[in-house]
Amino acid sequence: MVSKRVFITRSILSDGAQLLKKNGLAVLENSHDSPLSREELFQHAKGADALITMLSDQIDETFLKENTHLKIIANYAVGFNNIDVACARRLGISVTNTPDVLTEATAETALGLMLSASRQFHEAHASIYSGDWKNWHPKKHLGPALKGKTLGVIGLGRIGKRLAEMARYAFQMRILYTAHSDKQTSFKAERTDLNRLLKESDFVSLHVPLTEETRFLIGERELSLMKPEAVLVNTARGEVLDQEALIRALKAKIIFAAGLDVMTPEPLPLSSELLSCSNVFLLPHIGSATFEARREMALMCAENIIAKFEGRELLSPVN
Repeated sequence: MVSKRVFITRSILSDGAQLLKKNGLAVLENSHDSPLSREELFQHAKGADALITMLSDQIDETFLKENTHLKIIANYAVGFNNIDVACARRLGISVTNTPDVLTEATAETALGLMLSASRQFHEAHASIYSGDWKNWHPKKHLGPALKGKTLGVIGLGRIGKRLAEMARYAFQMRILYTAHSDKQTSFKAERTDLNRLLKESDFVSLHVPLTEETRFLIGERELSLMKPEAVLVNTARGEVLDQEALIRALKAKIIFAAGLDVMTPEPLPLSSELLSCSNVFLLPHIGSATFEARREMALMCAENIIAKFEGRELLSPVN
């Protein structure tokens, strides 16, 4: 009997592939340290029964209709806006993601961005290498402290809730949040509307999935509501934020600073005006980049695929 075949579109930690092989599945992985072209993705999908895809892989209607033989697509991310989930459902192709296992890592990244952007760590760090650090200066690299301030969390899901918990207990921050319904928390948090959250928060962190409803959720109007000393953080998806509006707000000092782990497009071109803003701290989409999170993500993808072929309930279906 021919083994079911799984193709992994980028090289990931080996735990997932080992688990697949242990369960009798044939595994092929893109060994190159770069994303596949669309043509290469089509070619490899033709010979596979299941895919482990990255957020950079565009799994649209055209792709899905050309690959109706696929049984499952396991997305190596918590977000799945790169996949036409509705089309996959119609074609009987299961789609899964990796929730929960990257919550801690991404919340840590958001907290790191809050600290780094507010305290201007990137500017201070660069001054050492540029030779600009000639003596201690009482008014240089100043920024707002976190302790006792107000954190506004837009989308109190798993990651947003964990960040709020860290902020509340480590820095005694007041927590405001937006959500479609009240959320149960182990700490004091107040649900409010977006406008009030933006007006009252010293730090604002984005934690919503990218949908038609949330695309450009934060634009020029929303940025104008924020405090001049406020810091905006985004670890969700780049297009939740109107990047051009943010650039204008940063240059005009409408807000104090921003910390971004996600941008539009990715990778960010060196010609982007965002790179000319001194008050933004940027990371190359590394929110889940811990050994623990990436290992668990690989294992969850594998476990979903194994469950599919064994006729069991999937761990994290999105369709």
